[in-house]
Amino acid sequence: MQQFLTLGALWTLFNVATTISLPKYSSSQTYFAQSDPNIPVSQVDDTNNFGLKSQYSWDDVVSNLASNEKLFFLQRHGQGWHNVAPSNFSRVDWNCYWAEQSGRDGVVWEDAELTPKGVQQIQNLHQRIKDTPDFPQPEKFFVSPLRRTLQTWNITWNGLPHKTPLIKEFAREIYGIDSESKRHNKTFIHNYVPSFEFESGFTEQDENWSPDKSESDQHCDYRAAVLLQDIFNDSPDEKVISIVLHSGIIYCLLDVVGHRYFPMATGGAIPVVIAIENYNTDYPLNDAWDTFKDWCPNPPALISGTATSTATGSA
Repeated sequence: MQQFLTLGALWTLFNVATTISLPKYSSSQTYFAQSDPNIPVSQVDDTNNFGLKSQYSWDDVVSNLASNEKLFFLQRHGQGWHNVAPSNFSRVDWNCYWAEQSGRDGVVWEDAELTPKGVQQIQNLHQRIKDTPDFPQPEKFFVSPLRRTLQTWNITWNGLPHKTPLIKEFAREIYGIDSESKRHNKTFIHNYVPSFEFESGFTEQDENWSPDKSESDQHCDYRAAVLLQDIFNDSPDEKVISIVLHSGIIYCLLDVVGHRYFPMATGGAIPVVIAIENYNTDYPLNDAWDTFKDWCPNPPALISGTATSTATGSA
């Protein structure tokens, strides 16, 4: 069962504990170029068989998984409107005002959907999966509750063998302050993807997002560890796992399993063999979360494109 920490519970936790004990994870460096520290990141060609080294087959990977290992496909959503909107503003105007708005001129980046380019990126990924010989069929599917990931899952697996995906709260992007990281309520999500299932305990309202604080890297690592624990516990016999999520939480997952940093473009996917160890480690939770003042330390007198003063908040 997922150990949810809402903002209120987290503030309480900070007063009584600075670490949480959860399983230790590791990742294999054997099969994939992305995972091999001896191959420079700049030389990795992950467009060819998703980075699987030529001396191995997909059957080699799956058949040699130990009892505490699973093959994860970590998939990033396609380009969303929140990915392109910042280019229309200065960095300070974006951070200090526009990132907190729902959108402008008919373009909505709050819980953003995919752009046409994002749709095409995922259609291309769908075709890559379809064209990959002996691609290992995922046995369980998980997805973030944000709209761009829900769309991405549908486009990726439409017409391919799949099972009903489970929406996981902790698969979402780093949350707080900017509107793109705020999810819709459960009723809206159900109407948006009526065939998808929700994990137990998924709340009607978004109890994690805050307009005043942005999730710390430590907390992102913590929930990445919880997400993995949930999947290992709930999928004891399944060996191949698919998760559609976001770059921020992907980097936290890679960090938690000891994988090197690997850049994830929109519409990308990375296969990783992850092991859950039979002992725990401490995940620290003592770092402060960023506040709006951290995002906007020097507010401009006037935001471009508006008549709004950040000093007065008037319009």
